[in-house]
Amino acid sequence: MRPTRRNVLRSIAAGTAAVAVGTGVAVADDDETADGDAKVRVAHASPDAPNVDVFVGENKVLADVPFTAVSGYLELPAGTYEVTIAAASDAEAPDEAETVAFRGEVTLEGDDYTVAAIGELTPDVSTESFRPAIFEDTLGVLDEETGRVRIVHASPDAPAVDVRVVDDDGDTVLTLADDIEFGEASANVEAPAGTYSVAVFPAGADETLDSAVYGPVDVEVRAGEVLTVFAEGFLTADPEFQPVLAYEDAAPFGGGPGGDGEAEGDEEEEDEEDEADDDDEDEDEEGEDDAEEADDAGRGKPADAGRGYGRGDD
Repeated sequence: MRPTRRNVLRSIAAGTAAVAVGTGVAVADDDETADGDAKVRVAHASPDAPNVDVFVGENKVLADVPFTAVSGYLELPAGTYEVTIAAASDAEAPDEAETVAFRGEVTLEGDDYTVAAIGELTPDVSTESFRPAIFEDTLGVLDEETGRVRIVHASPDAPAVDVRVVDDDGDTVLTLADDIEFGEASANVEAPAGTYSVAVFPAGADETLDSAVYGPVDVEVRAGEVLTVFAEGFLTADPEFQPVLAYEDAAPFGGGPGGDGEAEGDEEEEDEEDEADDDDEDEDEEGEDDAEEADDAGRGKPADAGRGYGRGDD
């Protein structure tokens, strides 16, 4: 399947991005997460599921999350929680939700996680049932001109795949994911910042574009940012297969596995922050308005086959 303007340029409107609503869970703030706390974001990658609400314990923490959306990080004390995923509604508690897709216990240590809702509510296209998949995120310090990339296979009817960077001749120059199956994530790959041409192949296929099941599409790797590419949708049905890109800053915000949260120049940055405190107060109201919109960091958006998502953000 080759990408089309219809299936790769479909964007997520700011008003439909995942919204934190619960009072029992805080939105993670820049490098202020307490030791022992977990940071968790949620990705809606179930192609036949409606918009969903997410409850942690008795608190509704995300409301009306659409397919392909990726929330920002929420902060939770490490521990075991009952998590409920239900069709979006006015219900304010999990027991009030009429259509529950998942209810079960999730254990979180003091790390960074992505919880992805994957599979089908009604397994018609594939045999993969709806379930949450939990991936530990690596948000540690990166070199100044380097980004970190991993692939999450969330397409229920797709086989095990390889995801490869190809050159202008279609030859493979870098493998981003090797033989990952549905529900799995690849190892992290660090690469120089830039825009790469990426294609998806059946695992072990010949390294020629004729073997690709999707692509190539342009994918931007950003300096100092961690990119998770979710392979979502169906290869053989609608909604069609598409890569969804979610960017997040590396440490000092991350401070997770692979980094201690301390980056060079922190002391200078702290001095600059002290001098800018007065200006920050004036900008608080504007910042609150901006927080209501889905920005690139921590928000999933389909890749743009025409120019590479995020390149030259105008």
